[in-house]
Amino acid sequence: MKTRFTVIFLGLLLAVATSASAQFLVGLTGGATMSDFSNPDTKSRWGYTAGLFAGKATYRTLTSLEVSYIQKGGDPARIDYVETGLTAGGLAGGSRGIRGGGYGGVMVAFPISCSAEGTLLGNTFCDNTNTEWSLPVGIMLGKFNEKGGFVGIDARYLFAMSDASLEVFNNTWVFRVVIGRPSGR
Repeated sequence: MKTRFTVIFLGLLLAVATSASAQFLVGLTGGATMSDFSNPDTKSRWGYTAGLFAGKATYRTLTSLEVSYIQKGGDPARIDYVETGLTAGGLAGGSRGIRGGGYGGVMVAFPISCSAEGTLLGNTFCDNTNTEWSLPVGIMLGKFNEKGGFVGIDARYLFAMSDASLEVFNNTWVFRVVIGRPSGR
């Protein structure tokens, strides 16, 4: 529990510490996940994710704190998480408010449920689920309007830095729609 509060607090501090000319944004995310386990390798499975974000945007950067529900795992096992993290990256501007860019960050996922029916490990697998640390690397393409709101698409890969359970690592792709607007509007 202490780790959760530390991660959220540090993320908020970093978001506040960005440029004073930056715009504070809030928004929603939602989409699909495709994941599998390695060590041992499993077949991929589809899941979903939905969440909230808050962050600072300038013309060239976007820093955000995220909290989401996410499904990960490999066929036939699944672990559901509450995931939070901090991402930061650069934005390149285009015509008519279209911007895109890459980003990276750090995420921590806290397991909330597990199902592993039909696996050799069964309950042993689910009884040993761990808090999972990962490094997200992704790209986002979005359309910003003159009032600061935007709609975008996002694709990221989560590099697992810790095991999900019993030295089994999640390999996860996330594909999301991102909708945001300036705070207070």
